[in-house]
Amino acid sequence: MKKLFSLFVCCALGFGLSAQQLFFELSSGYNITAYEGSDYSDGVGFVPIRARLAGGFEHVQLGVEYNRDLTQPEFEFFDETTETLIGRQEFDNSYYGLFVRANLSSLPAYRFGVVLSAGAGFYDSEPRFVALPSGIEIPNTGLEPTIGYNFRIGISSPIYTILHWELGYQFNYVNFEKDGEGILLDPPFQPYYHSFQAGLSLNLVFGNVEKKCRRVINSNRSRRGW
Repeated sequence: MKKLFSLFVCCALGFGLSAQQLFFELSSGYNITAYEGSDYSDGVGFVPIRARLAGGFEHVQLGVEYNRDLTQPEFEFFDETTETLIGRQEFDNSYYGLFVRANLSSLPAYRFGVVLSAGAGFYDSEPRFVALPSGIEIPNTGLEPTIGYNFRIGISSPIYTILHWELGYQFNYVNFEKDGEGILLDPPFQPYYHSFQAGLSLNLVFGNVEKKCRRVINSNRSRRGW
């Protein structure tokens, strides 16, 4: 499966190198868990960092993406009798995958637009349980990386020429078939989560797309008397 994914990545990069529009984004934001299971039913926040690179046509690009947690989601557990805190379950998450992105703007590289995105790739989650108050870390068997999916909607607008700010909401769907063998982790494990993202992107245009954009921009300036 990973070999097939690597082949898709190489095809995506090759497609990007011959593209007439390139897109690069760095972003962060705030994620909220929607983990399945009573032990993890409370929404817990954590902070990611993400990098995306894509290339393709003016309105649609295909690319690669990498996500990593800067802070981890943490779930607290209490003694049922004394109600004292006895431990904390943490999950260290990462993701790498492919995505397709569409910008519905009339000139995506230079104007405000609604952005839609869908992706698929490998989600990796390393659980660990920290016993309190000792702080001793009880090892968990790591979950095997599994394929998951994400769907995103957002907006993009220029700050200066091809430099844009982007805001978006993304839902991440992942289902680990194999559970960890450590404490407090029951199968199946479905760590869905919501992601609210803000980032900066570069939107580079080349060839016929660049010529078209210049014609439209110059035409609008002429009509306005600039």
